[in-house]
Amino acid sequence: MINYIYRVKNTFIFFLVFIFLLGCEKHEETTHSYLGGEIINPKNTKLTIFKSNSIIDSIRLDSDNRFLTKIQSTKSGFYGFSHGNEYQLILIEPNDSIAIRVNTLDFDESLSFSGIGSKKNNYLISLFTKYENSKKNSSNLYKLNPEEFKRTIDSLKSDEINLLNKFSSSADLSSKLFEDIAKNTINYIFNSKVEAYRFIEYNNSEKKYPEHFYDFRKNINYNNSLFEEFYHYYNFLFPHFDNLAYEKFIKLYNKKSFTKDNIDYNLIKLELIDSLVQNKEIKSRLTSFITRKFLSFCKKQDEANIIYNFYLEINKTSDENSKNYQQKRVINLYNSLKNLKKGNKLPIIELINANKKSININKVIKNKTLIYFWSKNSKNSYKYSHEKVKNLKSKYPEIDFISVNIDIISNDNWLKQLKINVNSNICTGCKINLAKNEFKLRNPYIAKKLLGIQYIRKTIIVDSKMNIIESNVNLFSDNLEKIIN
Repeated sequence: MINYIYRVKNTFIFFLVFIFLLGCEKHEETTHSYLGGEIINPKNTKLTIFKSNSIIDSIRLDSDNRFLTKIQSTKSGFYGFSHGNEYQLILIEPNDSIAIRVNTLDFDESLSFSGIGSKKNNYLISLFTKYENSKKNSSNLYKLNPEEFKRTIDSLKSDEINLLNKFSSSADLSSKLFEDIAKNTINYIFNSKVEAYRFIEYNNSEKKYPEHFYDFRKNINYNNSLFEEFYHYYNFLFPHFDNLAYEKFIKLYNKKSFTKDNIDYNLIKLELIDSLVQNKEIKSRLTSFITRKFLSFCKKQDEANIIYNFYLEINKTSDENSKNYQQKRVINLYNSLKNLKKGNKLPIIELINANKKSININKVIKNKTLIYFWSKNSKNSYKYSHEKVKNLKSKYPEIDFISVNIDIISNDNWLKQLKINVNSNICTGCKINLAKNEFKLRNPYIAKKLLGIQYIRKTIIVDSKMNIIESNVNLFSDNLEKIIN
């Protein structure tokens, strides 16, 4: 009880000092800002602040898991902060003094802000979590015909804009930047649904779209530097370019030949991005994602070479050292996948077993083996992968199945997460034999590069001598069982 009172008292004093710092400068014109707060159940002792992909501060938590930093010469816009494997954006302007409070056990849902500049961020985080998945709980929407669907989306968007206007007037924010960001966010959220409509399973067949269906396209800013790191901006741009490329593809080729992994379709998509996006960071992110996705599931090396070389051409730099993070990811993936051709030996990587001992993967593989992956950061990846493998085991008892966690976490946290997954009954029949078929990567950074892991559903199949049978199949692909056989 005494410790609890002492902790509450210290927390109160910490925030009194924090607020005092804010108050001393709030009447003066300043160019800096403060960011502080508390992390409950921290994953480690550090919190990192980013701006435009650059680390601007790495802060060590104190003994009570609190932190405080001053951002000199604050440039208005989004800043990223990360702790453990969690990452979130925060809008900061000069004179802001914002306190963060978050519980890592429920990161997004528990995240809250206080202090000067907190209202706009509480609004935005509420909006983000409300529409975290643009397709979630929208199945009935996508069953509507195009006219009804568009009318419903426009109505929902209008309602959200009205709520924003009421909030802005009542909160007295006087921040033009916030209002622009919030309105754009709402537009991106709902317009992404419209762009996604064509590719939802209920609407695979071509339908007649009303003339006004894509009216919002007249006002798209493809080079909005403010949103370079913004999830909902890309969540809109990806289905948008999917659609533009599809529309061009069916004019040039037989519609029946269309598939999302068609090389001509992906080349058209990359060409459109190259012609419409001049911002190097936005172009790099868009083209990198599309290229990595194509390479990850491409079965023909000549097609992989074409996409890869075209990607390099539209993102070319004069200096090897000037290649950005996205380009390096593509180059590393391409080179890794070339080494994972059918018939090649699987690279020997180190795993950690349930006894916390390091073991080379070649010591684990004795028979034909299917290796699948999961991450605690990809919701339900454990559940769905293990349910799928449970069904495969019953059909193919002669095949071994190895589950590998790819997270950068301690051995104890990995085992703890495994036990939580089992005991919470998140999937039927997911009881595990910890001693036999559950492992984690000893060095995830190196191993993921060697194995070309970009997507959590990737599956690798090898024979008893570590010869690769398949290195690029989706665990949930219709072709998986044909490959196994």
